Formats: sequence, C-alpha cells, structure tokens
Amino acid sequence: MSVLNRMFGSRKAPAAPARDRIAHAVAPEQDTPRPLRATAYREVSVVYESGYTRKGIVLDFTSTGLRIRFPTNEILPAQVQVNAGGVNIRGPARVIWQEGSEVGFELI
Repeated sequence: MSVLNRMFGSRKAPAAPARDRIAHAVAPEQDTPRPLRATAYREVSVVYESGYTRKGIVLDFTSTGLRIRFPTNEILPAQVQVNAGGVNIRGPARVIWQEGSEVGFELI
C-alpha cells in the first residue's frame, strides 16, 4: 500500500478544525430552504456573447435559476443569454455548475 500512496498520493481530504464545525452547527442563523423546483421539459436557446446559439431542454427551474440539458458536452462561457419561452424565462444568466451535458444557471 505504501508504494501506491507514494505513486498516487493519498485521497484523504484534510480534516476541518473541530472548532469551525461546532461553531457552524450552533450558529444562530438558520439555513434558508431552497426554492421549490418546477419540473419542465421545454425547449430553450442559449445565446453566447459572440452570437452563437445552442438549443437545449429545460429540466427544472425556479425563480432564481434553471437546469438545462444540451445534446453535446461543450463548455459554456461564464455568462449567457437564456431564452426559454415555454417556462417564461428570458434574460442574462450565469453558469454556476456544468457536469457533462447538464448545466446549472443562476438568473441575473
């Protein structure tokens, strides 16, 4: 095992100090629940700043953002224009996460 650890390193994440975890657990501020997501399967077009347009499908959305699946795994720019008339969402959006062909956007 020691040979594998020397070759590939250890995957163990550094432990967070116990004091920080306890302070976070007993903090007076309450967690805010995420908004309920409405499921949808509607067409969307995403326009880059360059004018390039990609078509995708809105999987779910809230008042603050939406999750879109594209047919290909292309990397998106940080900020785009979203036009999803089927769910009444139009305007600028920021890419929050991208995993394969699915992308999470925050509406700006």
